[in-house]
Amino acid sequence: MTTLTKTFGSQVRVLRTSFNITQEQLANLANIDRGHMGHIERGSKSPSLDKVEKIANALNVSAHSLLC
Repeated sequence: MTTLTKTFGSQVRVLRTSFNITQEQLANLANIDRGHMGHIERGSKSPSLDKVEKIANALNVSAHSLLC
């Protein structure tokens, strides 16, 4: 996968753990399958823009902050 995909996944994981949210909880909040969330965090799957927005909303951050 691309560097952006890996960076995005890494940033999601950092924020999720800093908020003490499990991967399963985040997946539920974002209405994304937990297995898919795992792929996103590992950078092995590139999320759609819709999923980026769902994850950002679930973490209460901007989509921009997840991409930088």
